[in-house]
Amino acid sequence: MIEKDIALYKELVSFCNKHAHEIEEKFERKLDFSSFHEECYEKIFYANRHTKTPPAVKELKEIIPELKDAYKSAADYYLNPRNKYRKGLDIQLGQWYEKALKLFFLTEGLCINKKGYPYPDLEITNKDGNVLAYFELKYIEAPFWRANNQIKNTYPYISTRYDYEASLTLDTGEKMQRQREKMKELEDKGFPVHFLWWFDCFHVKGIFAMSSHDVYDFYDHVGDQHDRKLRCGDLDDHQETGKIYPPLLEMITFAEYLDQFGV
Repeated sequence: MIEKDIALYKELVSFCNKHAHEIEEKFERKLDFSSFHEECYEKIFYANRHTKTPPAVKELKEIIPELKDAYKSAADYYLNPRNKYRKGLDIQLGQWYEKALKLFFLTEGLCINKKGYPYPDLEITNKDGNVLAYFELKYIEAPFWRANNQIKNTYPYISTRYDYEASLTLDTGEKMQRQREKMKELEDKGFPVHFLWWFDCFHVKGIFAMSSHDVYDFYDHVGDQHDRKLRCGDLDDHQETGKIYPPLLEMITFAEYLDQFGV
């Protein structure tokens, strides 16, 4: 199955780079998925799926020789204070990933449509317009660098958490709570409802999914796992500061997600 996962993500990356101007003309964005990222996907994510004790980063650096230098290079950027909320840039990036996925899904015979709150942001239909599923899409580039000492409740693991599996964040608060009822309603009607994360980090890259049922069950077990510091613009734009970090190692892969649609 890992071969299918990697081949599908490589296909997505190639598609995005080839159709970059169709996705966005105002700024350039080039995705990559090198042999190093392939090794990280296999040895950091895939080899440790459903474990109760995720390996420490120190152990992974011994398994993947290039990882040590990758962490050193990334530290200079990610450990710098980033106190200003860049709403405009975040919105642009979110729209880029959303449109890229929308165009890619069309090549698989699936259509993505925007939905209004409190529905999940996106709806999947077939070309006949029949609704197949709903999902929320989140893009993540920055790792939660200090996850190992800032996340105290490590459920569902029995050991500490680490940036590579604890970076796929969700804001808690009013929106998440109000969407819960709508998502359950849709699930009760038989529609698959998921949160999807496009993880484009310096080590692990891919699209990962967790059902809304499992996400809210996780939230019920842990509550808010982190409350980030206020940044410039938070109060003006009513940004949530409470966060949870659903476990990457319990998520399904992009290929597994698409399998439900016969892709």
